[in-house]
Amino acid sequence: MQSTLERPDKGRTSQNGIRVVEYTDPYSIWCWGYEPLLRRFEVRYPHAIDVEVRMGGLFEDFTPMRESWTRMSGGRWQDSIRAFFQGVASQHRMPMDADAMMREIDDFRSTWPACVAFKAAEAQGREAGWRFLRAMREAVCVEGKQIAQAEVQREIARATRLDEGRFAAALADGSAEAAFAKDREECAELGIAAFPTILVHRGGDVLRVDGWQPWEVFDDALRKLAPDLAPRPLAASVASVRDLLERYPRCATREVSAILGTPDDEAELLLEELEADGNVVRRVAGTGLFWSLPAIAPPTPDRTERVRERA
Repeated sequence: MQSTLERPDKGRTSQNGIRVVEYTDPYSIWCWGYEPLLRRFEVRYPHAIDVEVRMGGLFEDFTPMRESWTRMSGGRWQDSIRAFFQGVASQHRMPMDADAMMREIDDFRSTWPACVAFKAAEAQGREAGWRFLRAMREAVCVEGKQIAQAEVQREIARATRLDEGRFAAALADGSAEAAFAKDREECAELGIAAFPTILVHRGGDVLRVDGWQPWEVFDDALRKLAPDLAPRPLAASVASVRDLLERYPRCATREVSAILGTPDDEAELLLEELEADGNVVRRVAGTGLFWSLPAIAPPTPDRTERVRERA
């Protein structure tokens, strides 16, 4: 991890002075590993941390990377990519199905169309963008879908309750592509070329973290940057876990542990206790587990609505 204090770019900060900007890409499996951190920010720092997202664009054209891996692997580039997927999953411990991800790897060309699709979703509000981005990440890492494809993007737009007409219009009229270009310009100005990169702004300082780090690192970083900031208390209990699963359609074990602030094993014990009583359903997803309530829950409220409910 590289952590430095820098001068911030001009931008809005939260009421309590903390603004987090994630520079990311929907296809990035390292960025998928930051979902536990983002949900911890949302639950444990609901009024103190404002999170924004910028699309960096991981690969405009994947062909040179494919050719490089082919040379290095003696033609067995798919084996190299599968091993990479599995290695990353073992590090961040979010569910990833490498077999599903490999099914359509031959058709993968660029991450940029997915970045543009996110900007089309975000045009309907930050909450809409968050829902769409989360669904794209699950589609890639768990379902192995090609989120660069227009039909998959439309499917996700419907599933995340977007206005499909507005979504299609933003893609067609060039406004989403222009918004993505603006994000890339910001990355260039800040010297950000790898994803994830996170900037934590407060007052005249910015803490920069390049690459993935576990959520515990950010709690330590926040204490250094803002000694007056503390996470909202939350008991590591069965009741708390059930509340989380009512709040989110499904959670990975690692996400529950990050939100509660416990080791993964303790979080899994709480989840298994709920499962034994028939109150939680597990789903194996490649290297990990997702958990959800057994009944189909109503649509999850937007982030701002959830904050108001708990204010």
